Amino acid sequence: MTAGVTASDGPGGERPLIICGMHRSGTSFVASLVAGAGLHLGDELLASSPGNPRGHFEDVGILEFHRTALVANGIVSEGYTTQSPIALSPSLHRLASGLVAARARHGRSWGWKEPRTTLFLDLWRDLLPDARFLLMFRRPWEVVDSLYRRGETAFHHNPAFALDIWLHYNRLLRDFAARHPEATLVCEAAQAVADPRGLCDAIRRRLGVPLGDPPDCYDPTLLRQDVNAGRPALLAAMCPEAITLYRQLQGLAGSSPANSPEPAEFDTAPAALRAHLLAEWQRSAVHNDTGAAARGQHARDARRSGRLQWPRLAWWRRPPPLRAA
Repeated sequence: MTAGVTASDGPGGERPLIICGMHRSGTSFVASLVAGAGLHLGDELLASSPGNPRGHFEDVGILEFHRTALVANGIVSEGYTTQSPIALSPSLHRLASGLVAARARHGRSWGWKEPRTTLFLDLWRDLLPDARFLLMFRRPWEVVDSLYRRGETAFHHNPAFALDIWLHYNRLLRDFAARHPEATLVCEAAQAVADPRGLCDAIRRRLGVPLGDPPDCYDPTLLRQDVNAGRPALLAAMCPEAITLYRQLQGLAGSSPANSPEPAEFDTAPAALRAHLLAEWQRSAVHNDTGAAARGQHARDARRSGRLQWPRLAWWRRPPPLRAA
């Protein structure tokens, strides 16, 4: 065991580490770090996907429990919700107890990563009083942009819902950290990217979870960091509460506020906001014009090849005479 790390009195003699945070907030990257540093994240992990080509590092049993609990409350299994609290039946409580008991009995350093855990923090805290929690957050404009680029159907007709979910998840993180400062470590995704060894060291020292050194596994293409000043300014104009919450989380994490605007910054930087909106307008106009031109060319090519015929108009035909009732 690493010097200075104190084992808990719980099952297995080690404190489990639970990693959570809003979807698209770097939880998979951090899970890959701690897994490489020696933390057992589960015997059956969720397979990779186009959104996470390196893998999700999610315990399938924990994931399915969260999905079942969400659906039982009429919530989509992805966890896109602002509902709180989420009710749990006695049978679901027993299932959760069985899940953690089965994982703790192996007697090794263990934990899990699953974004939906954020919605059930009090449940897991009650069942695992010795657990430690790594609470991940990411710049709100980057999370919203990532959800849009993934083509999530939940946001097609209500794009603002993505920001509502970011607010809900991160309020839960902030409030849980305030209630349990001794059991939590708040980390911004950019911090983990900049200093993976420092993060693992903080987990060892502050949370008492034994870890080795993390592997060198960061791929900058998998966690896009948007430095476009227009988007945070736009977000500050639409929802200053999001910037305030982001600032509060940065304060808990001790991360730099250099790349985030003050809630009222859009009042002092109208030029940046105007430039961003005009650029978006231009991109939209070019996209629509290009699409219309492509459709027109396709129709012309089809007519030339005989695949598309002009409709025959029968304007010369007289309508049938009206019959008396």
